[in-house]
Amino acid sequence: MDQPTREQLLHAEAAKYGIAPDVIDRAVSIIAAVQRRDRADFRRNFGGELTPDRWLAAYGVSGFKELCAHAARQAGLGDNGDLIMRIVSAVAPMPERHDDDRPVQFWARPLTDPEEATFPAYRVTYEDPRADSSPGVDWSGGLLRRTLREAIQRGRGAASLEEATGVVIFTDGGLPGAYVARPAPGHVQPTCARCGQWEREHTPRERFGSCAQFVASTAQLSAVGNP
Repeated sequence: MDQPTREQLLHAEAAKYGIAPDVIDRAVSIIAAVQRRDRADFRRNFGGELTPDRWLAAYGVSGFKELCAHAARQAGLGDNGDLIMRIVSAVAPMPERHDDDRPVQFWARPLTDPEEATFPAYRVTYEDPRADSSPGVDWSGGLLRRTLREAIQRGRGAASLEEATGVVIFTDGGLPGAYVARPAPGHVQPTCARCGQWEREHTPRERFGSCAQFVASTAQLSAVGNP
């Protein structure tokens, strides 16, 4: 007997919750489109391939839940993101395995040099198991490296790097939770020629130790051209 296709498995799983094939297909197509975009961005900006399990590790549980919630709304299922996540997870391929039999997202080592955080953009969330996860905010790579450098200099935090995904996890001061910085290749913005941070990270409220005024690099000015 032929093995069922992944599409058939998806439809069968969705049917358990009364969801029609065309509706679950619409929701999954939205998730797949985001994944294709992120993989293309990763390939263009950094080379190599962003495998599905590494993509999921970079998104994190909270990020993937947010994406499933968006897919559910777009498919006409209202606020049923958890249901979409349950269906998709039930038929998703198993993650990559390594010699120590741990999923790739758990391969981490201490990060002692902030320059090892090499991505130009990160989605940063604060995660505490005793509280709701933060929605997250985009940071430039320059801001993340500056934050790590200052935390190390103050001796008030520790950081780790998941080499396979580029995810950085760090603590600061006496806070009970941890900050998780996931690479966001699709969120890159022009950087300051002096400090390497984005223009919006130069406002008085959000300066975060940047220089006083955003200065576009010569390459960025050349790309804009003359009016």
